Amino acid sequence: MATARERALIVKVARMYYEQNMSQDQIARALLTSRSNVSRILSVAKQRGIVEIKIIEESRRETEIEEMLMSRFGLRAAMVAKVPRGTSDYQAVGQLAVGSFLNHLKPRVRVAISWGRSIQAMVDALDAENRPDLTFIPLMGGMTPVPSTYSGEALIRSLAEKFNAQYQVLHAPTIVQSPDIKVALMREPSVAAVIEAARTADVAFVGIGSKGANSSQHILQSAGMTEAENPEFYAKWAGDLAGRFFDREGNAVNSRLDNRTVGLDLAEIAKIKRVVGVAAGEEKTEGILAALRGGLISELVTSSNCATRLLEAAENKKLGELV
Repeated sequence: MATARERALIVKVARMYYEQNMSQDQIARALLTSRSNVSRILSVAKQRGIVEIKIIEESRRETEIEEMLMSRFGLRAAMVAKVPRGTSDYQAVGQLAVGSFLNHLKPRVRVAISWGRSIQAMVDALDAENRPDLTFIPLMGGMTPVPSTYSGEALIRSLAEKFNAQYQVLHAPTIVQSPDIKVALMREPSVAAVIEAARTADVAFVGIGSKGANSSQHILQSAGMTEAENPEFYAKWAGDLAGRFFDREGNAVNSRLDNRTVGLDLAEIAKIKRVVGVAAGEEKTEGILAALRGGLISELVTSSNCATRLLEAAENKKLGELV
């Protein structure tokens, strides 16, 4: 049986590690002992019940559906949120996406970000950390007349402030008035540098829009793309991410619109090593399915109702119009 002094030391080490988030090396230096001794004390703390570790995330996830999504669509990872009564799909997905986001934050990682309600919900759910080694980079222009909760510039600034991290800003609209204006902007050193940084990002987190989604409509309105004047575009449009609109196979819908869009195109985004799509709600099914078909994302965080509809569509049981 441990003496009172030994137990006090075990509790002290456990609090330093689990509550104060000190590393084992830091604890060893503070207590003038070895790292291996700190590791041994932490093991003893668990063995004696002083520390209990409970994995509670599974209660928020549909793990069987996640396995089915990965198998069916060849995803590297999938996280499917249960949506408790009284919780919005966006809130549940945003909270679950935090786990994926934090898992990708290796030392000095460069994270490319788009925007939208699901990405905003994830940023809102993140706790503050001191990670000045991180860099956040926009995938697209952010100076667009959309609600501030969707705005890329405001979102990336908020994210960087939470982590005390570095960030870059793309001082340009998402969609400009003409291809000539885009060409001129892309020649500006400050714009070209951000675009190149996004191309070489280690991981990207992207919201996925679907036909009729609010943030997608705001982008099209700012570009003057009305359904009355562009019926062919609206007939083909299935989804969008990072300001790029695609059809049911994940191919760009309108090259003229792409030629006015400032940011990475779909092919460039797909080349990023890991692209995590974050999207909530049944109404996003068509857009997510198209992104999966086009190989635009490698990981997915979504809600259970959306995941179920994705699998149904893939099996051609329901939603035949999406398949």
